[in-house]
Amino acid sequence: MIRNYFKIAWRNILANKLFTLLNIAGLAIGVCVCVILFSFVNKELSYDKMYSNSEDIYRVNMETSEAYDYETWATMPNAVGPAIVAEIPQVETMTRLIKDDFGATASLKIGDKNYTEDGLYLADASLFKMFDFKFLQGNSETAFSEPKSIVLSMSAKEKLFGAKEAMHKLITVNNSDTLQVSGIYADLPKNSVMDCAMVYNIMDSWMGTNVYWSNASYETYVQLQPNADVAEIEKRATALIDKNVDKDGQYFTKFIFQPLTKIHLYSADVREGYSTKLGNITTIKSLMFLSLLVLFIACINYMNLATANSRKRAKGIGVNKVLGANRRQMLFLFYVETGILVLVSIIVGYAASFLTLPLFQNVTSSELAFSDLLAAPILVGLLLIWIVVTIIAGSYPAIAMSGISPLILVNKSKKKNSASEYVRKGLVVFQFAASIVLIIAVTIILQQMAFIKNKNLGYDPNGIIAISVKSAENQQQIDAFTKAVEKHSNVESVSAVQAMPGVGESGRSVQKLVTDNVGLPIASCRTNGKVVKTLKLNLLAGNELPEHIAEGDSIIYTLINEKILSYLDYKTAEDAVGKIINTELGSRAIITGVVKNFNFSSLKEDVGGYMYYKSSSAPEGIRTLLVRYNTQKLPQFMGQLEKTFNENLPNTAFDYQFVDRHVAQLYASEEKTASTATIFSALAIFIACLGLFGLAAFMAEQRTKEIGVRKVLGATVANLTKLLTKDFLKLVLVAFVIAAPIAYWLMNKWLLDFAYRTEMSWWVFALAGLAAVLIALITVSFQAIKAAIANPVKSLRTE
Repeated sequence: MIRNYFKIAWRNILANKLFTLLNIAGLAIGVCVCVILFSFVNKELSYDKMYSNSEDIYRVNMETSEAYDYETWATMPNAVGPAIVAEIPQVETMTRLIKDDFGATASLKIGDKNYTEDGLYLADASLFKMFDFKFLQGNSETAFSEPKSIVLSMSAKEKLFGAKEAMHKLITVNNSDTLQVSGIYADLPKNSVMDCAMVYNIMDSWMGTNVYWSNASYETYVQLQPNADVAEIEKRATALIDKNVDKDGQYFTKFIFQPLTKIHLYSADVREGYSTKLGNITTIKSLMFLSLLVLFIACINYMNLATANSRKRAKGIGVNKVLGANRRQMLFLFYVETGILVLVSIIVGYAASFLTLPLFQNVTSSELAFSDLLAAPILVGLLLIWIVVTIIAGSYPAIAMSGISPLILVNKSKKKNSASEYVRKGLVVFQFAASIVLIIAVTIILQQMAFIKNKNLGYDPNGIIAISVKSAENQQQIDAFTKAVEKHSNVESVSAVQAMPGVGESGRSVQKLVTDNVGLPIASCRTNGKVVKTLKLNLLAGNELPEHIAEGDSIIYTLINEKILSYLDYKTAEDAVGKIINTELGSRAIITGVVKNFNFSSLKEDVGGYMYYKSSSAPEGIRTLLVRYNTQKLPQFMGQLEKTFNENLPNTAFDYQFVDRHVAQLYASEEKTASTATIFSALAIFIACLGLFGLAAFMAEQRTKEIGVRKVLGATVANLTKLLTKDFLKLVLVAFVIAAPIAYWLMNKWLLDFAYRTEMSWWVFALAGLAAVLIALITVSFQAIKAAIANPVKSLRTE
């Protein structure tokens, strides 16, 4: 009996080729989207769950004071970790983690070869046990037993030594420390926030031995006892602030213990962390919603097409009922038919996911691999998709069509405005409302990305190379290299600075009065060059910082932005020039010039206070050479710069970065979101069009006789096309009325993440509505014109 059901269902599927093809195409695309996005989400959710004690490991974050806008930072003073272990028994161990030289790219020298490394960290030895480092040579117990030891990941070992033995070899870091390789460990899992390529002992550096509560540059991880009361531990840890820091110096007010397994996805509002592997739970939720929406739209297609096809199937259903079939048997038949079609769609969609994965990787820059598509949760998910889609997509057609009376065989009349017709119209409205929301969302996202790219930052990042000189052996090397670069014909300007905008400046504060305890937090950057000219800053008053300072000059020359000017209550920029400014730099700091505000950080944040300064005895070193160039032959120019660099800094690796690319990188996640949303929204709209195309075909078929009569009576192709399309266009207009306010609310919420954002113009909504109308018109018109130009003799022959 069951075998017969399958035969009948399969026969019905083959008998309705257009219906079958449209549904398989729509469902297969939906499944393909779901498989890829579910695989991505599954990988994102798996971060840091592989460690044996992952449930008990927390990163200690800190909340800053009002002066720093109550931000949450992932870094803190290096005294916090030891104090927490000493004072709170429920904390078993801790490890501090900091990138070498506060996050700057390290210069390594092995023999006569130079290398650069972004993943060099300093840490306590407890790091290895806490995060289950798998040592291939050496071990976690003895890795740091000898002074000046360093351990390498297998990838780092192969990069530096190839197939040669690395143990006990010497590595010179930044032309200052010489370290001996004491261990090789297996590469850390890709789905871990830990991205250490090399680690050396923090206790071999002043960063570990000089314990303090001031500079907040260290990530701190703690491992708690099982089932420890985290809220109570947080309170006790926070109490250590009052115990160890004077009220005047408390720029942080609270410690927050963030579970290790939450760091990857829940750190969007956490600043100053070192990990490069951070996701966003909002993105995950959006992708999950988008994938389910695409699949649901495909389900709606099935329901619409199945019920639209009900008249064609009615006689067959009537015959089955006359021959004795009951409603339960007919329900089962329709579910079997839906199940077979969904199963074929899943097979096609799953196969398509392997073919389209490279495209997804290119668009999102994700590290999703083919093996991720074979993960157990994905295979279980496919089974659930088959069951759920069969139930959702099959229930309405099965219930509606199994209830058809056998009297249909003798009664050819058709009820107008039946319940199924209202439901079908409602589903079409939902499809196009979703499509309009997606069109508006994608348009505004792309508009915001264009706004960011085109916004005047207050300086010009284009045409500037930032060359690292932090590993120079002395200041004379930097000066010689600077003069040599200035001689290049394609160089417009050179400025030796502490850091390029937004990367590695020092945190300071400016006070209105010397007696003020709380001031304005600012970023300060030492410079020796013509920073206004090189960055193309807008000088409002005063002068560029002096190019030369007399030996023994104790004055600190500063260049401030409008934010600091406003805080100091000067009415005009001219009023501030020549005045003393109170900073931690000393009492002889004067304002040389004032520049217009410039966005040295992300446009998600308001412009903060910024100060360039020049001093003969500056506490910070010169680490970067900003070179503004003017040439179309960039490869040749870079070759010339590298040659000049090697001649002047022979023991340092040539490391550089284009400033405009750094700025673009600030919005990499938004760019990925825009690309992903565009592609999958287009797929959702395409699936909706498939359903509309099929629906129009069936509607035209149902009205074949009417069209024939109208054509015989003189109706034109235009009249008939208008007749068949107007009902669909009404549904699209209803969908627009529903979608517009939803889209406005969603995108207004998204734009709030940006301090500088585009306006949501009325024309974006009008464009989306017009696009939906055109999409519907083009999709339906094809079938409408086809029906309108058909020979009326054929359609009326049977009458």
